[in-house]
Amino acid sequence: MSDKPPQEPVDGQYEEPAEKVGPGKPPRHTRFKPGQSGNPNGRPKGSKNFAAILQQQLRKMVTITVDGKPKRVTVQEVIARRLANDSMKGTTKAMELLIRLTSAKSDAGAGNDAARETVLPDKEALRRIQKRIAKLVGEE
Repeated sequence: MSDKPPQEPVDGQYEEPAEKVGPGKPPRHTRFKPGQSGNPNGRPKGSKNFAAILQQQLRKMVTITVDGKPKRVTVQEVIARRLANDSMKGTTKAMELLIRLTSAKSDAGAGNDAARETVLPDKEALRRIQKRIAKLVGEE
C-alpha cells in the first residue's frame, strides 16, 4: 500500500465515474462498436482445418507396383497395405496398431464406446498370432 494520502482535486471535488469499470465491464471507449467484429480479419472463407486437409491427402490417388504391374490406389489404401504387410512380417507395433484399429472399427459399427476400453493383448499373445500367420503363409 502507499503511504501517501489520496490527492484531492484542485477544486475540492471528487469526480465519480459515470459507469463502474471492472471485470466484465470494460471502459465504454474500448468496447466494440455496434456492428464491429471482435476479429475483423478473422479466418478467411474457404480455409480448411487439419481434418479436412488430412482427408484430402488420404483420398489422393498414387501409382504403386503390385506383382510387377502398376496400379492406381489411394494413399489410405497404401497405408493399410503397408500396415498389414508389416504385421505379417512380425512387427509388434504394427500388429498392435492393426488390432487397435480393427477393434475400434468393429466397435464403432456396433455403436458403443468399448473401443476406448479395449485392452490390447500382451506380447506373448501377439507372438502366438504371428506364428499362426507364418504357418498359414508358409514362412516357418
